[in-house]
Amino acid sequence: MDVEEFLYRVGELVESGIDRLRDFFMPSPSERPPDFRYLRRLFKKPLTVHEYLSLRLQMAFTGYLILNFILLLIRADPLWLVGLAVVYFPFLRYTLIKNRNFFVEYEPYRFFYYGISAILLGVFLGYALIRGKAPEAYYYYAYLLFVLVVVLVFRWYFKSKYGRDYTYGIVEEIKGDLVRIFVHDDMAANVKPGHYWVDAVGDLEVGRVVKLLVEDRTFRGAVPVRIIEVYLTDQSSQSSTEPKKETE
Repeated sequence: MDVEEFLYRVGELVESGIDRLRDFFMPSPSERPPDFRYLRRLFKKPLTVHEYLSLRLQMAFTGYLILNFILLLIRADPLWLVGLAVVYFPFLRYTLIKNRNFFVEYEPYRFFYYGISAILLGVFLGYALIRGKAPEAYYYYAYLLFVLVVVLVFRWYFKSKYGRDYTYGIVEEIKGDLVRIFVHDDMAANVKPGHYWVDAVGDLEVGRVVKLLVEDRTFRGAVPVRIIEVYLTDQSSQSSTEPKKETE
């Protein structure tokens, strides 16, 4: 390899690195979904792009929570918490913006993860600052009460802004008077992804998108209980649940 070719390859690497950094810090929505190479190895069962994105966000947030907790345990300087946030928040922003076209519903996920992550950062920073002043025990109790109130207010605001008592699903099996529906992870309706059996209604076919009434159950989240609308569209199994055309 001569000097000219070597310098050309170095230039290509530098240019490629600059493009990747620009894309990371100034992302734009992608037209192609990510391949989820590593997540597919961890979760053998078939999942939709939306479910994989939800898992990626959950794992990133859980990792961020654990690392913050470890930093507090080892009594690291609060600047370490800020440094960790400087890494985490750009990654969160990149994941949300880059893949916004592949969420079944984008806005609730964006609001929830930005909001809960900001609250988490504030909680840990506040605790680190309080601990540094070594106050009496009742200061800690008051702070925990304050944190609980903040979380409850955030939960109430999220539910009032994005919460709903319905979700969408795809008909996968009709068995007599019962029908098995696949439902995406739906944060706005507080429904976990999976298959649910509900009573059948008319005009059902495998692949049809349906609208489901959900019911909140203590410690279980919301559960689909019945079909309230059927849409005139066919979908492949576990594909998008966005309805196209309603039945009369």
